[in-house]
Amino acid sequence: MVTNGVVLVWLFTMAAGAFMFGTASRFGAPPAAIRNSRLPGPALLSHPTLTGGAFAAWLGFIITEERAFAWVAVGMLAAGISLGAVLFAQTMKPDRFVLAEETDEVGDPVRRPYDVAEHEIPRPVIYGHGILAAITFTLVLLVALGVLD
Repeated sequence: MVTNGVVLVWLFTMAAGAFMFGTASRFGAPPAAIRNSRLPGPALLSHPTLTGGAFAAWLGFIITEERAFAWVAVGMLAAGISLGAVLFAQTMKPDRFVLAEETDEVGDPVRRPYDVAEHEIPRPVIYGHGILAAITFTLVLLVALGVLD
């Protein structure tokens, strides 16, 4: 029963991640509307790849009941969550400013926030994704340890 609950929590976590990725990458937007990102490309690729692989290992555990699959899921999740923490830290960095071409009423250059794609992602979705990932990891680890069935 817990294993099915883990799948449900994991699906919500992946849905939030897919939403964030789609929002930041502006799928369907014209090329002129696409903005830069300060998120590292290897982490953007590896984070969903590792966590998706962990989900596949978890499904293998559910189907075969071989605890080795659960441990593979734990390891892949740990690596994926570590990369997620890197992405979180980069996304939450304080805004950088660039000097605009116009000046204010005193004549000083106007400072505008450096506009990056990840600013489009709603903060509650980011926090929810992280919280659900932590819950998922905890449940998967407890099942792998045999504490939960």
